Amino acid sequence: MGDPADSRTEVQRAIAERAREFAAGEHGHRPQRYWVYAIGFVLAALVVGTVFFGFDVFLGSMQKVIEIISADETTPDPVPVFIVPQPPSQP
Repeated sequence: MGDPADSRTEVQRAIAERAREFAAGEHGHRPQRYWVYAIGFVLAALVVGTVFFGFDVFLGSMQKVIEIISADETTPDPVPVFIVPQPPSQP
């Protein structure tokens, strides 16, 4: 079984080598993929548009329902939610 100190020094060496490569500018750059950004932008715009227009349609339908309810003249008088009981009469 290996010594933990040896594995630790190997890890430290690998990290130091990576830091040297990065500082020297030898790390490989990926080419810019502008189509990925374009697709992401289009998808984000679709999500925002869907939420926005969905909310607009929802509010429009709620306004129509409220207009239908308020146009109905046969609605009864409002019913109280609770009734305060009368105090008991004195005998």
